[in-house]
Amino acid sequence: MKRQIWKSFVMFVVFGAAAGVLFAQQQPPDMILFNGKIVTMSDHAVNGNLGNIAQALAVRGTDIIAVGSNAQVQALAGPSTKKYDLKGKMVSPGLAATHDHPQDWDPLNPYLVRKVMTDDILIERFIWEGPPAEKIALLPKTLEEAISKAKPGQWVRVSILNGRDYSGHEEVTASFGRQITKQMLDMMAPNNPVEIRAGFVGLMLNQKAIDTVKAWYGDEWDLFVAPPLGQALQRTGIGGTDYRYVEQDVMYPLAKLTELYQLGTSWWAGYGLTINASNVYTGGAMSAYTTIDRNKQMKLRLPWTWYWPQRKDFFLDPYFAAAAVAMEGKGSDYFFMTGSNPAGNTNACSSLAGTSPEVKQSEPECRFAPDTPAGQTSRKAFLNLIRRGGRFAGAHTIGDKDVDYILDMIEQGSREAGLTADQIRDRRHTWDHLAMNPRPDQIPRLKNLGFLLGGWDIAIWEGDGKQVMKDYGEAATQWIIPRKALLDAGVRQSIEIDRPLGYTDLTFFSIMHMAITRMDRDGVTVIAPQQKVSREVILKSSTLSGAYYARKEDKLGSLEPGKLADFIVLDRDYLTIPEDDIPNVRVLMTLLGGQFTHLVPSLAREWGIQPVGAQVELGGNPAKW
Repeated sequence: MKRQIWKSFVMFVVFGAAAGVLFAQQQPPDMILFNGKIVTMSDHAVNGNLGNIAQALAVRGTDIIAVGSNAQVQALAGPSTKKYDLKGKMVSPGLAATHDHPQDWDPLNPYLVRKVMTDDILIERFIWEGPPAEKIALLPKTLEEAISKAKPGQWVRVSILNGRDYSGHEEVTASFGRQITKQMLDMMAPNNPVEIRAGFVGLMLNQKAIDTVKAWYGDEWDLFVAPPLGQALQRTGIGGTDYRYVEQDVMYPLAKLTELYQLGTSWWAGYGLTINASNVYTGGAMSAYTTIDRNKQMKLRLPWTWYWPQRKDFFLDPYFAAAAVAMEGKGSDYFFMTGSNPAGNTNACSSLAGTSPEVKQSEPECRFAPDTPAGQTSRKAFLNLIRRGGRFAGAHTIGDKDVDYILDMIEQGSREAGLTADQIRDRRHTWDHLAMNPRPDQIPRLKNLGFLLGGWDIAIWEGDGKQVMKDYGEAATQWIIPRKALLDAGVRQSIEIDRPLGYTDLTFFSIMHMAITRMDRDGVTVIAPQQKVSREVILKSSTLSGAYYARKEDKLGSLEPGKLADFIVLDRDYLTIPEDDIPNVRVLMTLLGGQFTHLVPSLAREWGIQPVGAQVELGGNPAKW
């Protein structure tokens, strides 16, 4: 009798659940977008095929439930379904930047900082407009005014930004130690910690700032393998990316840092981003994004990689390496870990001879050289991750010799872990930048190991291609982000930003145009035109490949029923406009999990709803669209 009752209960649960699913499937969508050009990215192969082109799609809750013709999708509408006429506009999956540092760039965005920070918390000033020489000349007066408003011990930060066209960085950083010195800052502000921040990387600190940072870290300082403020910085006040530890852990109160980053997620959504992958370098950034996620305030998806370069010894501990691997994939749909960079970024050590002896003399030792003490330590940390089945991700790669060592270690560590070829490929190891790698003979190994690569095409535009040509010859330029060679080999690629776009007029489509053209900013020089790929390939790299990079292609990256409703509406047809018009593409709307995260005024008026998003609300360029 008990057996029969239990069987009846099981039958009730099974059929009841099935009926519930059927009922849910019969519910009408919350919204329908119709009469558009919907690029689905339903072809998942490594090629330029973008899959089906549809007219309409339907969303219910967080998910896409239908994609098809106008008639097919509109037939699903119920009495409360909202309908939005696209009037022929192009719709794409949300864009994905796969090596960025939004936590580094948000403090350089005047729109965000001025909204969040006030003088009673932190004295912030921006020098933004004009030629570099004029901006440098403005610093003493700007700094004097800022210091006059500061209470004793209060932080003062002045940021000298690049131009709206993202120019002038070299001139500003060259002034550190010359026109702007630590002694000058010490004299002007003996009682206040001061940071001068350049418009990308680069900073200068006074002695009070250095002492404040060291005091904040306390006993931990002596445990660092590489302290947040290195010896040269402590002597001269000049640093590179040291601002992370100054700002994110020491300068900004955690509550305000969290508010700044939350607003930043909305700002990045204004570029059409739904994925923005990044290393998370500091405890402050980790705490801030965790709070934003727990409060359900994320306006994009942030796949993060573990990287704490100050303690490279962590991965020498087998328990820590195992714990990092156990964290992979953990988190929400908005903030989740995807891998680790256990031993630091590669160095610019090349197998090429160089065009002069001075070029080779200036090359640093390889990060993973087996015949140096530092290289042996880095190799041990790296192998500890791979032997435990971890994913290598989030690293900048420069020279090809270090890439050889990485490939060797992945093969060795995977073999020692007993992984099959398919299990190795399933890890989807990845690296970013591709400054001068991979070499042609390395590409088959990458394919065999299942690598997925990034690419910072903006570096070509900034002049790195010309520098490589000068130092190593024209043939070496074929190794700079060799997209065509990787495509032909079937190696999936993504797109990086890695620049503070917030105060500039550049957009993600500017970056995509750089990837398509490989054009130096001089407008004349094309770097290795043989490595060009089509706009279709770049769009696929900017969407579907980003989802693969994040290991979430089952939910993201294409517009297919059952996937999360992450997509954008464009003001022009990216696929048919003249190539030179691509940087002018505007994102009119960004939807993330069925919620509007960005909507410009013109489309909002057309659809009868309110515009949304930080770029609109804080007066960025889209506020005028």
